[in-house]
Amino acid sequence: MQESIDIIQGHAKRLKKLEESESYLFEQLNDLDSEIVDQLINHYTRDRFQPVNLLRLEILNNIKYKNTVTTELIEFIKEKIIAKDTDYFSKYDESILNGLIRYPEKKKSPFVNWAKYFSILFPFFYRSADEEESDNALENIAEELMNTLKLEFYKKHIVGFEGAQNYGASSSWIALFPKKRVSHRKSYQLFLRIHDQIMEAGIAPGSDINDKASNTVDEFNTIEEVIEQLESSKEEAANKNNLLIDYWKFAPGENASRWDEFYKEGIIAIGWDGLGDLNKYTTEELAETLNVENSSISNQIWNIESFRDASIGDIIVANKGRKKCLGIGVIEGEYVFDDERTEYKHIRKVKWLINRQIDFEKTIFRADTFSPTLKWERIKEKYIDADASYRKIFDELEAGKETLPPTKVLPSDYGTQNYWWLNANPKIWKIDSYELGDIQSYTSHNSKGNKRRVYKYFEEVAPGDLVIGYESTPVKQIKGIFEIVEGLHNDENEDEIISFEIKELVTDTITWDDLKETKGLEDCEVIKNNQGSLFSLTAEEFDIIRDLIDERNINNELEKEIIDIKEYSFSTDPEKPFIEDSELKTILDALEIKKNVVLQGPPGVGKTFVAKKIAYEIMKSTDDTKIEMVQFHQSYSYEDFIQGIRPSGNTFKVKNGIFYNFCKKAENDPDNKYFFIIDEINRGNLSKIFGELMMLIETDKRGKYKVHLTYSEKDDAAFFVPENLYLIGTMNTADRSLAIVDYALRRRFRFIPLGPKFNQKFIDLLISQSFSKGFVDNMISKINSLNGKIKSDKNLGEGFQIGHSFFCNNKKDKSENEWFEDIVNYEIQPLLEEYWFDDIEKSQAAINRLLD
Repeated sequence: MQESIDIIQGHAKRLKKLEESESYLFEQLNDLDSEIVDQLINHYTRDRFQPVNLLRLEILNNIKYKNTVTTELIEFIKEKIIAKDTDYFSKYDESILNGLIRYPEKKKSPFVNWAKYFSILFPFFYRSADEEESDNALENIAEELMNTLKLEFYKKHIVGFEGAQNYGASSSWIALFPKKRVSHRKSYQLFLRIHDQIMEAGIAPGSDINDKASNTVDEFNTIEEVIEQLESSKEEAANKNNLLIDYWKFAPGENASRWDEFYKEGIIAIGWDGLGDLNKYTTEELAETLNVENSSISNQIWNIESFRDASIGDIIVANKGRKKCLGIGVIEGEYVFDDERTEYKHIRKVKWLINRQIDFEKTIFRADTFSPTLKWERIKEKYIDADASYRKIFDELEAGKETLPPTKVLPSDYGTQNYWWLNANPKIWKIDSYELGDIQSYTSHNSKGNKRRVYKYFEEVAPGDLVIGYESTPVKQIKGIFEIVEGLHNDENEDEIISFEIKELVTDTITWDDLKETKGLEDCEVIKNNQGSLFSLTAEEFDIIRDLIDERNINNELEKEIIDIKEYSFSTDPEKPFIEDSELKTILDALEIKKNVVLQGPPGVGKTFVAKKIAYEIMKSTDDTKIEMVQFHQSYSYEDFIQGIRPSGNTFKVKNGIFYNFCKKAENDPDNKYFFIIDEINRGNLSKIFGELMMLIETDKRGKYKVHLTYSEKDDAAFFVPENLYLIGTMNTADRSLAIVDYALRRRFRFIPLGPKFNQKFIDLLISQSFSKGFVDNMISKINSLNGKIKSDKNLGEGFQIGHSFFCNNKKDKSENEWFEDIVNYEIQPLLEEYWFDDIEKSQAAINRLLD
């Protein structure tokens, strides 16, 4: 094994130097052997068109003709490719030029994933002979590890230096996982990554398992240390894999004709007897035998392999047709081919736990033999409703188990899959009213019996095709991704329909405007004319829309990772504001009743701080993704807040403002509460900023009253403020612009006063920061005395007092007196001079009393 490790680390060392040193990379590039350059030119001239391959070809031709390749030259070539400059590339043959012309423009640069020069140039330094040598070495390492660790029922997944996405890398890796698991992505792997000098090894959760805490991968210097780590991890990984669970639906023969037989024998079984033992087939061999052109989207192969590879402990739901469930069981045995049976020779042992027919009265099952079901929770709920004693069975079945998330819907790599766009009419059926795994249908004829527009599309739809689900009202937006499970056929009512399974629901809004502004969709059929039901998409167009969905999801996940969402309770918060429980209840009650409140008070009482903590308390979590904050000022406008015309390239376009977007976000997540905090609400021109929305924020108008916005187009949906959105404003009562807060605003908000809190909670905080009690008592006495004078001043009053938050920062390395003097001189004094601007002696006397 050490010899194979040396081979891998030799390649890793060479590639790492190229990856880490740009100057060395380009030195080696410009010094490439002429014979190698010619071989690579020949390869990229014949290879399928990709922008990065044309870039590589042009780089190689520059080297051939002794032109020094630099980073500037590569960026220049990139620009020529993005601009589709056929004159510049006229020296290449017609197939390359046609590929350049036809390559779809996307919102992202075609080189967004090739930002590293190492990724672009990697194939020049890691050629086929290197790849073959590395692959053989990795194969040997994997086999020897499995033998050493006695992993009898395991399989391997190997990724060489080309990397999982072919961007190149200076390390390679091996994942070992149980044969029972369908994929390394759905397994806790015994993982090994080999670098130039060190190795990483341990348990690595697959990419489909959301369990970062179980990652035990660590660094090691020798293969002996790696083996010791994997040996000690073997049992834990096995236990974790045994806890994973999947749910499958199984059709026991045509129209469930074999149910009684299979139930009595304690098995599930499928046909395709002529294939013999399924264990002897790879996916491609199975596809060849069944004469299937595209194995990746073949429902037939998916059914067969899923049946063979389903894990022991997975749950089986026996179905009859699409609406009825016959029983529940759990897989107990590995796949066996029983040639002594007369038919249905492919079997798995199953312990049947329930034998009872339940009619769901709507389609919930696919019309196939063996496939995953996303409807387990609904199935379980229905059985428990029928007989409460079943709850114990389900609890025991799932005790300690972890359900894997549904896989992401991806296009096929083979180019034989079709892609569609379906306009859903919410008046007939709303995508939001369905769940993952639901089977829905769409008729090929309208309510008048006429064929829908472009009827031939309905005839062309085939199982495995992917569909973008779109709703045109109340908001024009993508709502889901579906998979066709049955092409054009007649249902039980003799209506001609297509059927699809809801595979993914899109929770973050992707609007019609987003789509229109996305490069690469300009010539999309549905963008040009959205009149109709079913539209054709190219693979590139589907991929662009898929990228949009992923981009939103990734941003949301990153946002959640960054903010570290935790459970929250005001009562146990060590950093909670100094307000009393009665004040907290007043604010919470006001928000629940009015949905709009303004926290008003003098400077330094923590109004904004309180606003955020109130939101946390209502949500019971620190989920900042459901909180938006903005500060009003005199230049803030309707165009910033709601919607306005903004420059976009060489033209102007309508752009949505922060409040508009946040309303849409809340609208798409009606089960959760959202909070919009407006700091210094009285500083803005409220009539100008809110415009026609002043009415929509009223409690009784939420979700019911809608208006067409000033800049909306004729066919745009009317806008409304959702019921689950709460407005919290803050207002500085010492602000001289207070007069602009008129009755129109006051009528729509509850105004809650907050005052200085020099109470026991405040005292405890300062003492915890090493302030002496005598100093704290003296300071509070002085501030209270000053606030008394401010309150009694007829030109000022309570709203101008000095708040406690001026004194909540830690003194750090300063003495108590230095800390206090700094605050008085640089924060309190300017404020008092503003208060008594016409009586400097009065403000100075107040300062002197504080510093005395």
